[in-house]
Amino acid sequence: MPLFTYTAMNSKREVVKGSVTAETLRDAREYLRTKDLMPTRIEEENSKLSKNKNKSKLRNKNKKIKLKKLGMSEKIEFTNTLYILSKTGISIVEALLFVEMNVSNENVQNVAHELRRHILSGANLSEAIAKYPKVFDQIFSGLIKAGEETGELDSTLARMVELLDKQDKLRSKVISTMMYPVFVIVLAALVTLIMLTFVFPTFKDMFDDMGKDLPLITSILMDIGVFLKTYWYFIPIGFGAVTYSIYYLFNWPPSRKVIDKLSLKIPLIKVFVTYSSLSNFIAVLRVAFDAGVPIVDSLLLSNTTVENYIINKSMRQSAIKIQQGQSLSSSMKATGIIPNIVMCMIATGEQSGQLGEMLEYSSVYIDTQLDRIVDALNKMIEPIMLIVIGGIVLVLALALYLPLFQSYSGM
Repeated sequence: MPLFTYTAMNSKREVVKGSVTAETLRDAREYLRTKDLMPTRIEEENSKLSKNKNKSKLRNKNKKIKLKKLGMSEKIEFTNTLYILSKTGISIVEALLFVEMNVSNENVQNVAHELRRHILSGANLSEAIAKYPKVFDQIFSGLIKAGEETGELDSTLARMVELLDKQDKLRSKVISTMMYPVFVIVLAALVTLIMLTFVFPTFKDMFDDMGKDLPLITSILMDIGVFLKTYWYFIPIGFGAVTYSIYYLFNWPPSRKVIDKLSLKIPLIKVFVTYSSLSNFIAVLRVAFDAGVPIVDSLLLSNTTVENYIINKSMRQSAIKIQQGQSLSSSMKATGIIPNIVMCMIATGEQSGQLGEMLEYSSVYIDTQLDRIVDALNKMIEPIMLIVIGGIVLVLALALYLPLFQSYSGM
């Protein structure tokens, strides 16, 4: 039988090294577990090439590593790999070692290395993750902790993979919805700048030779065009200023509150913002509840996904009311945000003891409604963009041709 060398940790967190004969690597691992040893590395004795390669790779990891926040695709890859490996019975330390040695993404490799290092120093997975709040968000850390405490880490990782996939699809859906109007607005702005900077100034001499007062709209656009052509460097400065101002308005808390309030007053936009917020909220609430997180903590954890200030504040009030003794359904109904059919499912789940299942049905319902809302928004945006572009073309055409019409009428 093959001879396997191993490095493991005993119940006292002491490192133990040795060798064992077994038919397969899995058999060797199971044998060590029967001896209350947690294997951190097992290698076949005659696998020198693989051993040297791993050592070389690990030596490179000894240098100081600066971790970056995991992107959505990186987080999905990392979580899914951990789930698959842990499902096969491999320990978390071995799973992290596999990620470190085999995943092509360097950032994911570095994260796996640092987590494995902390675990070998005596921490569990949730404690290791909690040391990197800039890499893992509060939801990820909280769910891993709940999975460890309930002894259902495998199931929690599976739910997290599903949750991350859902969040990624929702984000893609929102981006694709906003991409078309943003592209049209930017294109319209560029065309307008080109017309004002290069076309209008060429008509200035001809209009001056007419000897008549220009229409107000022509005069204004002509002055703007001459100014932009003379002081062209104001164009990139103005573009940068507008871009920064928009970014600042959406991130400065006082202005963000005003924008969030206004977004909930426009009918179709209100429905889109509400359902997109609830989609993430209910999904995280279901995963957290199934993972064994207390309902108040589940609510607060779910609320970290809600970016709208008004909805976020309402959900926080719901958590406070539950702490004061109210039921989940009554406290959430008081917010006035949750759709009635979802409230009915939540109330039914509370009464029947099947809240997790009802939250799953609620999540499916909200996602279905969100798809319809996105389709309606796309259908509404197209004619609005046509009207905007048509209006811009009309204004530019009138500014150019009104002086000519006046000249012909005076002949």
